[in-house]
This record gives sequence, C-alpha cells and structure tokens, in this order.
Amino acid sequence: MLQRFALTCILIVPLLLVINSSYVFAEEEEETKTEQKADEEKTEIKETTANASAKKQRSDIKIVAPIAKFSQQKADLDHYLPKNVIKPILAGPDGYTTLVKTNTTKNNKGVVILLPDWQQNATNPKAINYLRKALPNKGWTTISVQAPNMPNNYPSRAIKLSQRIEENNKILTPYKEKLQSLMAAVMEQAKNYPGIFLVVAQGSHAAVLIDIYEEDASLTPTALVMLSSFMFTDEANERFAQNLALSELPVLDLFLRRDHPLAKSNALLRKKYTNNEMKITYRQKQLHNINTGYYPKETLLREINGWLKSIGW
Repeated sequence: MLQRFALTCILIVPLLLVINSSYVFAEEEEETKTEQKADEEKTEIKETTANASAKKQRSDIKIVAPIAKFSQQKADLDHYLPKNVIKPILAGPDGYTTLVKTNTTKNNKGVVILLPDWQQNATNPKAINYLRKALPNKGWTTISVQAPNMPNNYPSRAIKLSQRIEENNKILTPYKEKLQSLMAAVMEQAKNYPGIFLVVAQGSHAAVLIDIYEEDASLTPTALVMLSSFMFTDEANERFAQNLALSELPVLDLFLRRDHPLAKSNALLRKKYTNNEMKITYRQKQLHNINTGYYPKETLLREINGWLKSIGW
C-alpha cells in the first residue's frame, strides 16, 4: 500500500511542477506582451508628435522664388568683370548691361555690336566672348550686349496651326519692340566711337533683327554677321528667309558642321531664297568644329575679316 502511495506521489509531483511552470510562463508572456504594447504606443505617440512638429516647421519655411535669369546674368557680369568694361544703358523703362572694349590699334575700323542668343549672357563662350576680346586687336571697338531672354511660352503649343501662329505673333511682338528699343540705345552708344557699325547676332536674335531692320531702316548697320541662326517654327523661318533675301543689307551667314539641327536645316532654306533673289551681298559658309555649338576661334575671325574685305571694308 505504501509503495503504491509513494509511486503515485512520484508521478503527481512532476506533473504539478510542469503545470505550475506553464502557468508561470503564460503569466510572464502576458506581461511581456503588455509591456511591448505599451512601448509601441509610446513610440507611436513620439512619432506622431515628431511628424506634427516637422510638418509645422516645413509650413513655417518661406520658399523664396528664384531670381530671374536675366537679373542673375546682370549680377554675374557686375560681380566678375572689371568696372571699366561695364557700361549700363537704359532702353525705355528697362536697364541693360553692355561690355565695351575699345580698339587697341592705330587704325579705327569701327564698332562691332555683339548680340548673343536667347538665354545666353554677354560673355557667351561659344563665339561672342572670343570676338569681344579679339576684335579690338584688329582695329574694332566691341560692344557686347546683355539682351533680354527668350519670351515666355514661346513657341506656342496650341493644337491648331492658325492658333499657334496667332499666339506666336502676340508673344513676339512685344519682345521685338523691346529688342528694337535696346538696339536703338546701343547704336546711340556706338556713335561715340569712329568708323562703321557691324552687328554680330547669334541664334534667333539674328532673325528678329532682320524684322526690325525691315521696319526701321535707321537702325540698319553697315553689315550683319549671323551665327547659327534659326527660329523655332516653320512659319517664322520661312519669313526670316524671305525677308533676308529681299534685304539690301550685306550678310555673312555662318553655321557649324556640328550645330543645332534647326540651324543647319534653315541655313539651306535661306540659301535657296537668296539664290532665287540673286542677293550678291550674301555669303553663307559652314565651318568645321569639334564641340557642338562652339565656333573655331581663329577660323571664325578669319572668315569675318575676309568677308569684310570682300565687300570693301
């Protein structure tokens, strides 16, 4: 009997220990889960508070609109170039910056007005800045112009052709008037120096100038050099080629082997119209270059000098 009781006790005691251990483990697991949940709630509260604080800080930040590119370019010229080179001028209500470098030789040939393309500054490295520095050693005074930037929303993206043409005319008309006022002021500035007036215009500005010269002959220079000239619409390029062919202004039309696709295709269009009109004061030439859009320096200067001599200057 005693042996049976002892055996029973031996079996029951381990079982009780196992049950007690399971209960203790369950309690500990429940406590751990409770603590983890509390920690998660605290973390979530902290993250919510931090996000709200960061959102408030962002809302308090005042984002200043970027400075207009034209103003930035003027500021750069004022900051980096010598003060004796910078000559501010006023054209209507607008102020502009010109860079003047006077002739360094005994022979005063005249004044070369350098007009860079849209979005380019008066020290544009593709051609303008080299001519600005090199021409004074050949007898020319140079006036490099910080021109207004490309008109906003040009060219029009309207679906209908007639609407695009109408919108483009509305956009370009005030811009043309502004450029006309600027060129009139620059021409007055150029009269302070002896000799003839030569204009070197880059890109789309050459096309706009042809329209201006057609409307106001008093602004017409002695000769015009065009560098990689084109407009952004077929209609404008057609009008540009027609007006150029009918103009009596001597023109040297240069473009590059590695150039903007529109500059190359529209050079052929201008050649076609000038040949039809037998414009004898027009010369077109493609120059070999390595870097796209950059004119070979010595070749560019040689072509300009050679052409001027061929027309008697």
